[in-house]
Amino acid sequence: MGFDEVVRIWRRRPVLTAGLIVIALLGCAAVLAWFPGTYQSQASVVLLASKSAAKLTGDNPYLSFTPSLSLTADVVSRALTGPAVGERLATQGFTDAYTVAPPAYATTTTGSVLVITVTGHDPVAVQGTLQAVMAQARIVLRQIQAGLRPRKRITVATLAVSPQATPESGAMARPLVIVLVAGLLMALGLPVIVDGWQRRRALRRAPAIDDTVDERVGQLADGWSGIGLR
Repeated sequence: MGFDEVVRIWRRRPVLTAGLIVIALLGCAAVLAWFPGTYQSQASVVLLASKSAAKLTGDNPYLSFTPSLSLTADVVSRALTGPAVGERLATQGFTDAYTVAPPAYATTTTGSVLVITVTGHDPVAVQGTLQAVMAQARIVLRQIQAGLRPRKRITVATLAVSPQATPESGAMARPLVIVLVAGLLMALGLPVIVDGWQRRRALRRAPAIDDTVDERVGQLADGWSGIGLR
């Protein structure tokens, strides 16, 4: 069956085709209305050398990045994503999912940077969870350096933070595309299936109709023959 024939079928059955297309569009609208939107907020923090270590670089901690800072960042990230911190945040009402990881391409300089990403369905709750995780980063860093004097402690500074949670378009697009494609396939394919089914049904009935016509013609011929004989 060529595309031209399919188009002719759609034109022969405009009510069915249009109705199914409307149902597909209503399904997309339902997804937009009922599917919970996903929001994301992100922040990046950096671990800085202690004041004692920064003396070697003129008291500038941003010139004192060493592999030890990257190791400390790894320890902090593992602690933040561990069950203890997760349970602590949950008891405070922060239940949105989050990740804490170094940048995708980390070096000795950027290895002490941690990117915190929070994802959830409520933008206000997402932003609150982000601030709570950042606060936990400072708490964890204090805990692992509890026995050190303040001048010898590594500190943490905020590099950037999202002012508000933003919607994730990709999370909404996937179910929307699935519903739209499935609906259009049904809307454009079902009329072709119905047309083919009715054609086959008509072909099955055709021999029975022909037999009835032949029988009636025979009866008429017999009748005329009888009249002629009389």
